[in-house]
Amino acid sequence: MENDTIVTTPSLIENNSRYYLQQVLQKCNHHRANIYQWALNVGVFAIFIVVLATILYCCYKSKRTPEQIKEKELEDQAYVLSKIRHYKQERNNIASRASITGLPMADTRPI
Repeated sequence: MENDTIVTTPSLIENNSRYYLQQVLQKCNHHRANIYQWALNVGVFAIFIVVLATILYCCYKSKRTPEQIKEKELEDQAYVLSKIRHYKQERNNIASRASITGLPMADTRPI
């Protein structure tokens, strides 16, 4: 007797049910991936907005008032004038040390 039966592995569910469950699981996975992607995009956008708002707020707060600008200009002018005075004084000291007698030098250029 020949036995022409095909040996199949036992299965707890039928093929149509298995296919349906696979499709449902794939849709659930796709839906979950879309939700994660949406949440990530919203999170990155929120972080971008917070960083941008922080930068703009810091720039706004560090802006000088007109009184502070005038005060800074006066300080700069005083600094430049003090340096000019200092260099003139140094030049005069060097010129006075140049002669042995300490007398001012006469202009010796011909007229």
